[in-house]
Amino acid sequence: MRLKTILFFTLFFSLQIIAGKVIKNPEIEYRARWMTITEIELTKEATIIRGTLGQGSSIINNTVLRDRNSGKEYKFLRVEGIKAHEQAVDGTTCSVYFEPLDAEVKEFNYIEVGNNMLGNYYGIKLQSKTKQSKREVANSGAREVNPESLDFDYYMSQPYTPNTKWHFSNLPYKSAFEGGKAQIKIHIKKLPKEIANMVLSVTARVTNQITRQEETILANIDENNSFTLDLNLPYPQFIYINSFGNLFITPGDTLEMFTTIETAPDNRGPRFKTFRSKGESAVINTLLPKLIEKYGKKEYNYKEASGMIAKGKDAVQPVLGRWANQANEIIADEEFRQALINSPLSTFGKDIVMMSAVTNKFIEVEDVMSNYQSNQYTQTQLKDGSVKLENNPNYVPLEYDLVYGILLKNKDLIFNNALVLCEFSQWVFVNRTLYSQMLDKWNNDRDERGNIINQYRCDDYGMAGTFMNDLWLSQHIVGEMKQTQKDDKLGQLGEYRSVRLDYIANSVGESLAGIQNIKVAQTITNEYRNFVKATETGTGESGTGWTEEQKALWNKIVSSYKGNLLLLDFWNMGCGPCRSGMMSQKKIVEELKDEPVKFLYINTDDEKEASEKWMGEKSIKGEHIYITKEEWRQFQTMINFQAIPRCVLVGKNGKLIERDFDITSASEIGELIKRF
Repeated sequence: MRLKTILFFTLFFSLQIIAGKVIKNPEIEYRARWMTITEIELTKEATIIRGTLGQGSSIINNTVLRDRNSGKEYKFLRVEGIKAHEQAVDGTTCSVYFEPLDAEVKEFNYIEVGNNMLGNYYGIKLQSKTKQSKREVANSGAREVNPESLDFDYYMSQPYTPNTKWHFSNLPYKSAFEGGKAQIKIHIKKLPKEIANMVLSVTARVTNQITRQEETILANIDENNSFTLDLNLPYPQFIYINSFGNLFITPGDTLEMFTTIETAPDNRGPRFKTFRSKGESAVINTLLPKLIEKYGKKEYNYKEASGMIAKGKDAVQPVLGRWANQANEIIADEEFRQALINSPLSTFGKDIVMMSAVTNKFIEVEDVMSNYQSNQYTQTQLKDGSVKLENNPNYVPLEYDLVYGILLKNKDLIFNNALVLCEFSQWVFVNRTLYSQMLDKWNNDRDERGNIINQYRCDDYGMAGTFMNDLWLSQHIVGEMKQTQKDDKLGQLGEYRSVRLDYIANSVGESLAGIQNIKVAQTITNEYRNFVKATETGTGESGTGWTEEQKALWNKIVSSYKGNLLLLDFWNMGCGPCRSGMMSQKKIVEELKDEPVKFLYINTDDEKEASEKWMGEKSIKGEHIYITKEEWRQFQTMINFQAIPRCVLVGKNGKLIERDFDITSASEIGELIKRF
């Protein structure tokens, strides 16, 4: 009897709730940004979470506390200090009441059921945050600096010898840069197990602006919550990495980034992001954003710009002139120059920061001009999915000379500078410039009936001989070669094949005659050698170089459709051109419904419900396929794409034919069915 009594009381006390305890500033593995938890009180009646809310945040009543070990949930009871679902003013204090925790709970999660997983709190420990002892701090710093401390102030405090004579110049960059291998390592701190599957892999985009070619590299997360990206760079550049933005890396360098998926209190990126490297890459990544923020004169705001454009030319023209002047002011800003001199940046690093600040300003100008130009036409989507363009009678063109005339005062520094390959925007500045009126303006010769008989490029702004002109020539001739190679592979050149090949040979010669930069000329020469080899021997896309995992993924998608020509269309709901393209293909899909061809519309499984709803409403036929985000990233690497829509052509044998295919007509696809 006595033994039973002892067992009863042991079990009773082990199941009791934790009561009468207050934990100040609890230790939390992962904290969301919308509330700062300052205190946890444990009573017999409730578990009370106290904290302050950010602007617009709220407490919702479908929240639970979940024991991290057992998974048991403790229900929401009430909230004090604010009503449930009411939006808070920044700094609002509140107390959120839940059912009392059991005695054995040591660690729990704060979960808003059904909401974004990143908005939750993970690993809330029933203990106060502990501070490192002086000995621990000393020991941790004895061998290595704490990665979180590698911030702006840290690098600015490093010893250096100021180059007081430095001025922004294009002279060191008359020859484009050399390429080479490099490595980026990304270390994620505080990645709770509950959301680790959200970041299982990343993709990086390496760009060669000389040829307008991109390579997509995939890295999987390792046991240390790190990614390692091995890169082959054509020159120093900012690499775009999904979820992590643009990172600068030079050939031969190893760059480490330390970060977290916790969001900063101001919702402007992660709570911390620091860098370390063998070379200067870390210093540039750290100093550039803050220097540009302070001296870059950024004014662009999409909402304000849209309102300005809606008011017409008289509202837009003076602002563009002012922004163009600001680009010159940035270069002449003595305070900015002194800030760069008084930094540990090398001459190259200083020039990168300056070029990035100037090009950001130019991008603001070009974005507003291109958005204004889009008002030249009105667009109406017809029932068959096609778009009807009509002239806008109220459109008044801008006076480009008033804007470009200002920018050309620093033409050599801005437009005749190979640093455009390395600046922060990665590809945006080059793209905006090459397709602006400065470099991509054409005139037409017409006959007496008004028909165009000759089209030629203008050089109203004297861009011949500049580095940007070299890029324009190189991108256009490489584009011509790639299109010819694609047409040849698809059998679309026909009897004019020899004429087209001769045209390419002559165009390469003309382009090389106009290119000043040796590296650009060498690149074009190598591209032409590859083109000749491809058109002489014939090359097909067979998925060579894929891993076994990637081959298995490919077969998973295409194997059940063998015997049919396949068009794999990668898309998502947020892509307007994707949806518009699918609408315009409806008629083609219907015409070919009895032919051995299948249209596979591929999206990620997290968009399945919304996608099926939209495709049902719009009667989008074809095969609807949904894959995981990890599989999507694998396809990005296999097919080498970042942007969508992307259509891929696959033969009846399941082999990849063309990575970038345009669906134009049912008759064209009919010919491909016969050919392949």
